Amino acid sequence: MPIVHMRNVLIGIIANLTMDVLSVAAIKLRLIAPLPPHLIGRWFASLARAQVLHDDIGQVSPINHEVTIAVPVHYAIGVTLALVYLVLCSALALSPRSPIMAIGFALCTNVLPWLLMFPAMGYGWFGTHGPTGTRLFASSFLTHCFYGLGLWLGASLLA
Repeated sequence: MPIVHMRNVLIGIIANLTMDVLSVAAIKLRLIAPLPPHLIGRWFASLARAQVLHDDIGQVSPINHEVTIAVPVHYAIGVTLALVYLVLCSALALSPRSPIMAIGFALCTNVLPWLLMFPAMGYGWFGTHGPTGTRLFASSFLTHCFYGLGLWLGASLLA
């Protein structure tokens, strides 16, 4: 069966939705303080213009529709990572329905913001120099745990 089956895409969408809903709740409870979505959209737009590195993405001129850019790219990344997770589980003969596997995989995906996105946005390794009021390392860690819960939920319901 091809890995890019609609069911597998839905697992990625469920993982992202879980991440987003639980992240909003965590923000309201002041457990996390991530970057505002418009800055992520601004950085994604800058990538499309081949401008990867910035001193501070917050100081780059805003563009139209930053959040509108951020959301589909965020979901495309989440679906792609879910497909990678499912391929790895299949290749290693592991169950994608294991909460430990799903959360463990999701925690490993923190390398993307910690070692790529945050430094490229000008916020240092692990987001240690993020904008005032943010807690990028902890926020990323927890939101990726939420993504892992969503992977487990999606795989349990659909795989």
